[in-house]
Amino acid sequence: MNGSRLATHWEGISSMKHPRDFSIDEILATNWDKRLADDIAAELELASGEPRISIPEIRRFFAIKSFRNLLGRLESIRSGKSSFSALRAVAGEMRRFAVEHPGLAAATFRAPLGECPEWRRAYQELHEFMVAVFAECNLHGREGDDALQILRCLVRGFALHEFMDAFLHTYSYDEAYERALDIFIAGLRISKTDRSELGFRYSMSATSEPRI
Repeated sequence: MNGSRLATHWEGISSMKHPRDFSIDEILATNWDKRLADDIAAELELASGEPRISIPEIRRFFAIKSFRNLLGRLESIRSGKSSFSALRAVAGEMRRFAVEHPGLAAATFRAPLGECPEWRRAYQELHEFMVAVFAECNLHGREGDDALQILRCLVRGFALHEFMDAFLHTYSYDEAYERALDIFIAGLRISKTDRSELGFRYSMSATSEPRI
């Protein structure tokens, strides 16, 4: 790469907005995952000097890469652990991955698009891994799927706020997330009988007439 091309490359990189430079209005007005994909595609074009490829191609490439990278990290952190100990370790690693690689993490929160067997296989492998973790916590079928969706929301929400430094009164994101996991896991530990009883009590209170 010659000097002029190198200068053009770094000028292009420096002119790109840092994620924290985006205004809230910009974020709310557009799809955040698409913005990340656009930024990644633009950066690849600047780095390679080749015409940028399509956004769908970028999404497929990074989705497959992201699922595989995340699964590898989760398998490593889970090694030697089981049940809720494994769940806590996996949940912590999911957040670390999301904070360290926001663009890649965004791809793992998207369900496979189109007919791409490799993408669907990578998605399914990660899903099966997480389902097995929840099964060790005695959460099967729909309960396991519900717990996974709640965890995904928790991870993405925390990572996005941390990435944007959106919490005004948080002294430690690590401690705040650990506290959130305490609450999440405590809820999962409630037995099926207790959950059924709580559901029954809620339905009775919702239909009963208010006291005067």
